[in-house]
Amino acid sequence: MPSAESELIIVSLVRYADSCDPTSRHSDCPFAVERQGALACHEECRGVIKSLLRRGRGEPGSRPHDFDAGQLSLSERPGAPDILWHTSSLLQVVAKAARTSPFRQDGSIELQRLIYATSALGALGSRGVDPESVLRRGVASFVKLALAVWLRNRDGRLDSWNHLAQWRTILDKGAADQDSAPNYINTVFDGPVGQYIDAWIATASIEDILMWRPPGVDLEPMVSEDASEATEVWTWVVDRFTQTYLDTWSLSSLKREYAFVQGSWQPDVSEVVLAERVVAREDVATALADRAMVTDDVIDPAIMGSFVEQALALLRDGQRTAAAALFNTARMLKPKDRDAENNYAFCILLDRPEEARGLLMEVLRDGTATTETATSLCNLALTESLLGNTDAALKACEQAYQAHVNDPTSLPRLWVQHDDHWVVEAISPRVWAARLGALLERSSETTANTWAERLSGLTQVDQGATSSDPSSAGTDEVDL
Repeated sequence: MPSAESELIIVSLVRYADSCDPTSRHSDCPFAVERQGALACHEECRGVIKSLLRRGRGEPGSRPHDFDAGQLSLSERPGAPDILWHTSSLLQVVAKAARTSPFRQDGSIELQRLIYATSALGALGSRGVDPESVLRRGVASFVKLALAVWLRNRDGRLDSWNHLAQWRTILDKGAADQDSAPNYINTVFDGPVGQYIDAWIATASIEDILMWRPPGVDLEPMVSEDASEATEVWTWVVDRFTQTYLDTWSLSSLKREYAFVQGSWQPDVSEVVLAERVVAREDVATALADRAMVTDDVIDPAIMGSFVEQALALLRDGQRTAAAALFNTARMLKPKDRDAENNYAFCILLDRPEEARGLLMEVLRDGTATTETATSLCNLALTESLLGNTDAALKACEQAYQAHVNDPTSLPRLWVQHDDHWVVEAISPRVWAARLGALLERSSETTANTWAERLSGLTQVDQGATSSDPSSAGTDEVDL
């Protein structure tokens, strides 16, 4: 277990190496050698630092498919982030804080969120990743969306917050109709209000941004092409290290990655940090080609990922209506987006199963035998069960069981009942279908034991493919 003394040594080494001027090496460095009258080195000190930072975790993956953001996060020691964590894990902590409210369900301040986020930013800074740029550029869109969602939600937890009235005054100025969710969300991204919030994120202290303390009335809106360029670059950094799969990156990040792997663009980020993930050029080219086939009728995957994270936070707090409103906004923005419709149906499933059933059947008419289809079939099975249609529910369970494509690294979220309350869990559709099927068998008059046998026949790996904490499934976005 690392101690404060060992961490001090590592920080000192990092700063010592970073202060080394190539034209005049540290004369007291044990790795410095004289060549042709000048000091030189082979950067062995970097190897020492790298070894200390690894702490026996093994070399970072050198192959494109070795990287898994979720597994890296799970491999870290419990507690606050520190300089021994992977860059990916540190960025995931910051992104999570940016996507969530600084308040607990009872309205009190979530101090751990602030402590963990600032600790992660400090650790990123110690390895040459600018913490200011990460927060002000890389995750700025997450902060803005979270503000819009929670202020628009009006769920009561913020009623005692002394900055509530000021924020709502700011946002209401840009919303033509405060009762229209799309207007309320769009206002933080576009127009004068969006520029005003951009200026706040660019100039406020890190703590003020994380704690949502609003700017003064004299703040001037900012419009800068350089700021847009920086935002694009740091969004790429966040996508690169927090999203395992390329199909969840923003389009601009894919283009940046392609320029990087082609060698036509070199970012101002440490090569040691960038080497923590290797992305194959052909994979990026394929992802770009796939994205080119996506029409304007669907929401950009990166934006949809932010919607999903916000919805999951709301659902964890039991706010199903607010989560449904978020995806209803997505449906209004892109009426033909089937993912938005599927996720909306998921959010209303327990409260309005009849409506959810119709939406899910519409989504499934356009589906194929994929994990997403298996997820929708599980949701359909639950609606049928809630409506008392046992035969239809068992049929949907059968279809989900057969359609499931095993991918333990990317589990969908499904509703699971614990006693008298429902929670969202990351779980294998096959396991979920088998459990519901066995439950329906036991509650019906049939003597069949098909689903119970299937459930008992699932491997230990299958049975373990579940988690009550959706964050343990990694950060890659999947349909709810």
